[in-house]
Amino acid sequence: MTTPAKILTRAEVNGKPVTFFSPPHSAPDFPWVDVEELAAAFLEADAAKRMTQHAHNFDRDNRPVTTAQNGDRIATIVPHALAQGLCGAVDEWSGFVSTDDEDGPAFVAYCRTAGKVAADHWPLSIEQLIYAFNNPGGPFLKDGAQ
Repeated sequence: MTTPAKILTRAEVNGKPVTFFSPPHSAPDFPWVDVEELAAAFLEADAAKRMTQHAHNFDRDNRPVTTAQNGDRIATIVPHALAQGLCGAVDEWSGFVSTDDEDGPAFVAYCRTAGKVAADHWPLSIEQLIYAFNNPGGPFLKDGAQ
């Protein structure tokens, strides 16, 4: 079942403000994030806007993005798993060569902040954490819920 995403908090990622949201559904999940703000934490403004436009084309059958009110604008928000993927792509574009035991700086910066946001503003029980880990994005990445 879908529910409106609500702002949980704004936190700094790579020194830039990024807004985190409650998931837009009722299943256990990790916080969602404003994709344009996250991209802008690592990319120039025009590239961040293009990344947001690209996000609207991710897996059109399942529609893994949605929108939420963020201040005076409508933001595109993505689940944690897609935010991690975006940061991994930023690292790759920046020339970072990943290894099995090292993640890139954008990925690490986002994940550290996302973990703190989840712990401080969206605590889940161990059962909910396991469920969220095995069901990233909830119904948005599973069955096209909108």
